[in-house]
Amino acid sequence: MALAESKVDGLIDVQGLGRRYGEGEAAVDALVDVNLSIARGEMVALMGPSGSGKSTLMNILGLFDRATSGSYALAGTDMLRLSAKAQAEFRGRRIAFVFQGIHLLPRLTALANVELPMAYARMPKDSRIRAAREALALLGVESLANRYPSQMSGGQAQRVAIARAIAPGPDLLLADEPTGALDRKSGRLVLQAFQNLHDQIGVTVVIVTHDPLVAQHAERLIELEDGHVIDDRIVRDRIIVDDGHDSHLGPDGGSK
Repeated sequence: MALAESKVDGLIDVQGLGRRYGEGEAAVDALVDVNLSIARGEMVALMGPSGSGKSTLMNILGLFDRATSGSYALAGTDMLRLSAKAQAEFRGRRIAFVFQGIHLLPRLTALANVELPMAYARMPKDSRIRAAREALALLGVESLANRYPSQMSGGQAQRVAIARAIAPGPDLLLADEPTGALDRKSGRLVLQAFQNLHDQIGVTVVIVTHDPLVAQHAERLIELEDGHVIDDRIVRDRIIVDDGHDSHLGPDGGSK
């Protein structure tokens, strides 16, 4: 598995981004003049209530939607100048997704589920098996390699889904309400998995959430309201999960 590079340069650069749906009096501005940059290796939460624009922004960052104004560069490439086909190819190579719904294929084992995107990409079998096993180990679920989704808890299945997302070595991992369908304990373990990926190997993680507690596990928080970025700040009292238990980092980075 190709791991992300260390945090040394910008990965995402968004300037004056807007997204309008409809025309005339029926037009709705889902995003208005959004400006933000995310460095390679950051762990960022996009937070806001329903209708704030956070899901629209995630869909544009993930190349599922296209902005109607402004610019969006990912890894130095202007996304808005690419054709739909080129965007799809870029997305398949460079961006990974984790959703609230886990979407593992029920008739495949955990290992086969993690292998699947790499098989579609025509990666040699030995290489993709090795990458899949490494990803499962990073997520602490290597013992589940031969189990089917019906034999896993919700939290275990979500961690397998995260392993599937990171195994090909994407530049960007987008997670949409990844703990929304989980109980508190399972959700905490999933957030620990994201923190480990970010802190230990430098994966760039963007989590979309409406939950301030989930957002507090990131190192940076971007808040949206009515399509506008209303706040962009470092999380000063970050929650760190260790062996399923929460601790807090104070402003100086020390545990408390």
